[in-house]
Amino acid sequence: MSEKNNDDKTENNLDSSNVFTSIEEENKEDVKDLAYILDLIGKNDIKGLRTFVESQKPIDIAYLINDITSEAEVVFFFKTVPSDFTADVFSYLDADQQERIVKAFSNKEVEVIMKEMPIDDIVDFVEELPSNLVDKVISSTPVEDRKIVNKLLNYGDDTAGSIMTTEYVTLLSNMYAEKAISHLREVGEDAETISTLFILDKTRKLLGVLYLDNLIFAKEDENITSIMNTDFLSVDSETDQEDVAKLMKKYDVTVMPVVDKENRMLGIITIDDIIDVIEDENTEDISKLAGVQPIDNDYIKTSPWILAKGRIPWLMVLLISGTFTGLILSSFENSLAVLPVLVAFIPVMMGTSGNAGSQTNVVINRAMSLNQVTTRDYLKVLWKEFRVSLITGFILALVNFFWVWFELKVGIIVNGNILMASSTQVAMLVSITMFLTIVIAKCLGCSLPILAKKMHLDPATVSGPAISTLLDITTLLTYFLLTKAILGL
Repeated sequence: MSEKNNDDKTENNLDSSNVFTSIEEENKEDVKDLAYILDLIGKNDIKGLRTFVESQKPIDIAYLINDITSEAEVVFFFKTVPSDFTADVFSYLDADQQERIVKAFSNKEVEVIMKEMPIDDIVDFVEELPSNLVDKVISSTPVEDRKIVNKLLNYGDDTAGSIMTTEYVTLLSNMYAEKAISHLREVGEDAETISTLFILDKTRKLLGVLYLDNLIFAKEDENITSIMNTDFLSVDSETDQEDVAKLMKKYDVTVMPVVDKENRMLGIITIDDIIDVIEDENTEDISKLAGVQPIDNDYIKTSPWILAKGRIPWLMVLLISGTFTGLILSSFENSLAVLPVLVAFIPVMMGTSGNAGSQTNVVINRAMSLNQVTTRDYLKVLWKEFRVSLITGFILALVNFFWVWFELKVGIIVNGNILMASSTQVAMLVSITMFLTIVIAKCLGCSLPILAKKMHLDPATVSGPAISTLLDITTLLTYFLLTKAILGL
């Protein structure tokens, strides 16, 4: 997409009424640009292809290349466009497209791309590769980077060490401002960021951080330790990446140093890495809340078998647990035989209680993920949700009473045994049941995630389907026990 088109989109974003129009226009431009690239490749127009792609942003080109299905066309593109540009494009490609390129390229051609890629991008790429291609990529990585890549690959999955980069600028504590700026000019071009610099002693222990603006405005003969910030955050290499994201969000920092247990500098985590972590963690939590195993790849490119495999376990659990619902219904078969109209209200009560519990479950899970709620807040949460349930339950029960009474009176639902229970009695029974089950649902919905956290389990695993199943059982038991108590059945 051209710069002009990007500017046009920025202007359109100022008007919310144009959002969908902008998206449609962008999609049209993508289709047009992809067709243009394929046309250039088809004509073997190397000069035209280079001219076009070098006028675009690498990420925009990567999205277009992801849609090319022909291996020959993809390989032609990467063998034609200069390596300093294709390395950036390569880092944004889907994993399967990257794998296709590595398979088709010789070791020497892979080495050209690896030479231009940031180390943390190489690590991310290697982690997604099948084992038979890992050696090819590692051996094609420049010797000076290979040791670092191997070291980063040894860190545990989803830890600070696994997402950090070693491309950052360090300054020795005995430097003065003039020397520090000179050093920054020498090494800063290849760094992930130069907005934050890290002051180390001779043993590589982290003493403080120095912000670029403070360095620029410092006197030339001023020692950098006098202008560095010693009140900084750092994390251990084994810290969970989700905890790192929470710290960076809480303290509003864009760069997080990673140190070992002796406070020696190992690397840094930048905000762009954390955005990816937050997206992955949110996707994982949403999937778990729905009782679905998270998928690693793009949905469209994930096979039906993988998708099915991630959904079957929870469905099996719910299928088996659903037998308890059948047992309860069969236990109260006589009551239903005497007053069949009771069956008509079971679905709405089970659905309402399940929805009420799921609402609370999602809210509490989200609050816990944002550190707004901890296990110590359980009684406060329970008391608040109890009051919410009283208000919600009363209003819904009141509306439900008049609606059920109306349905029975006008014959929308027919009560075949009016002598056993009047319309008012049935409406009262259903409404009381709804009130009680909503109270139970809200209390259960807030209790289960906190209990899971207390037991060192993932609160998101206590998902909507699990709560719905428990509440189905609870609702039926409450309904039929009240039927006995109120109607004597």
